[in-house]
Amino acid sequence: MYFVHPQIKFNIENLKNLFFSFFQSPDEKELEKVKLFFPQKEIIFTDMGRAAFRLIIEKMGLQNSQILFPAYVCDIFSPILKEYNLSPIFLDIDLETFHIKIEDIERKITPETKSILVCHTYGLPVDIEKIKTITNNQLLIIEDCAHSFGTKLNGIYTGNFGDAAFFSLYKQFPCQRGGMAVFEIRNSKFEIRNDLTKTNFNLRDFISLLNSFSFFAFLFKKFGGEVSPKMIKKEKFKKIARINRVSLNYFLYFFRNLEENLKKRIELALFFQEELKKLGFEVQKSENNVFSCLSALTPKNLNRDKFVEKLRRYGVFTTRIWKDPIVLNPKIQKEYSLNLKEFPNTIEIAKRVVNFPLQNFYTKKDIEKMIRKIENCLSN
Repeated sequence: MYFVHPQIKFNIENLKNLFFSFFQSPDEKELEKVKLFFPQKEIIFTDMGRAAFRLIIEKMGLQNSQILFPAYVCDIFSPILKEYNLSPIFLDIDLETFHIKIEDIERKITPETKSILVCHTYGLPVDIEKIKTITNNQLLIIEDCAHSFGTKLNGIYTGNFGDAAFFSLYKQFPCQRGGMAVFEIRNSKFEIRNDLTKTNFNLRDFISLLNSFSFFAFLFKKFGGEVSPKMIKKEKFKKIARINRVSLNYFLYFFRNLEENLKKRIELALFFQEELKKLGFEVQKSENNVFSCLSALTPKNLNRDKFVEKLRRYGVFTTRIWKDPIVLNPKIQKEYSLNLKEFPNTIEIAKRVVNFPLQNFYTKKDIEKMIRKIENCLSN
């Protein structure tokens, strides 16, 4: 069985490190290695990526302001925009990169626009230097690096281009939770801040841990549909919270082999893309992409949702990340008087996007097996 969310290969080494994660303090040497990715930056670990985004809003004083925002992005931002009275100006996206259409930025800016959110969608880097030129460096740039830990553009890691950046660690690493905010440096130390709300390893984290193993992931996919949304809703913190020790330890454990894993992952992804194109799929542009998963658009004559459902019967559990992007939220449409005709590409991608499994421990044989299952599904 194949799953999109980060999985843990079942072996003694991983189990041993998982066990010790409950008892040991974070490895200072590994923390320093993380720091090397973001020289001259301040790093703060939070419990979730959305908490890191909220921290950025507060530290940069963006409350009650206007922000340029991707139309194709997770709807999880909706309550945050309302909480901080941030008024979004939505930008449609490009069909090849799934990024905001940079050419639309200049005409969307108003005198009240203070910042822009730039999302490195599915691990593909955006040319932020080009955005800086267009905006004449007048806007604060926030990088959404939820899918792009380890992505480089011109030899520089994403998270270093903007005025601030945030990461969702659990979307690329099999840690139970974890976010990270990156700012212009104020000191040379990490901030695992004690003034943020404390979080402990709890039932939600234990379920997430089990979900990182394929056997339990299958059970949760089959029986957990009703329980999971309730648990997620219950777990929302009213205050910005910090990462718990177990999640931080496990992130650092898998971070050790990041470069090696990314190299292997990219090779598999490029092979995967070529095979999907033969079957009529349209794949995301791949230059410098670290591939948090393998994202593609289904053939136009294919019913995406039926295809996803059928593929599950073959043991390939794909996702449709952002099939309901923020601009398709009826409340958002009403509140900001949106005209959906302005976002044709966003709507097109939301209808056709499929995210295929791509784990660090997969081999070419795993990709070939999935391709055969996809072929069988399409033929039926």
